[in-house]
Amino acid sequence: MTRDEALSLMQEHTPNEALQRHMLGVESCMAWYARSQGDDEQSWRIAGILHDFDYELHPEEHPIWGMSLLESKGVDPGIIRAIAAHYPPKTGVEPESSMERALFACDELSGFITACCYVRPGRSIQGLEAKSVIKKLKTANFAAGVNRDDVHRGAELLGIELPQHITNCIAAMTEDAELLGLAGSE
Repeated sequence: MTRDEALSLMQEHTPNEALQRHMLGVESCMAWYARSQGDDEQSWRIAGILHDFDYELHPEEHPIWGMSLLESKGVDPGIIRAIAAHYPPKTGVEPESSMERALFACDELSGFITACCYVRPGRSIQGLEAKSVIKKLKTANFAAGVNRDDVHRGAELLGIELPQHITNCIAAMTEDAELLGLAGSE
């Protein structure tokens, strides 16, 4: 599967633009981590794009429904396993490979970073710092749907400190700020 095919499949199954942007944000972070590890950026991008593609139309069956569809389309089993590992409570699959760990680590955090941008003047990611994100993480009612334990566990799975992981994801998402709707308003 190519990135364009993954993007088309995601858009077909996800009418909600905010959820589409979430998956694109995770894709940006996944690409950053793939490059930093010298791994296959294309596969990591596809995992990011498709990790939640079935959530809007099949929330009760997510991600099992999507994994089954991807299997029927002959998608790389490593990508499908990474999608399973991003949601262990439902699938029973724990993140083990580098790609699986990165997908788990980037999912909740990228959404939280986006929420942090939305409350900034101009709604821009430009100049956002890890310390600001960490401060917001300590505010339980801010972006309350984000699982803080998963954010912390994600950094642990990557073997880096949380501030560094946040900095990495901010850098990744800044590269794609326009696409993610985080370039700010003039």
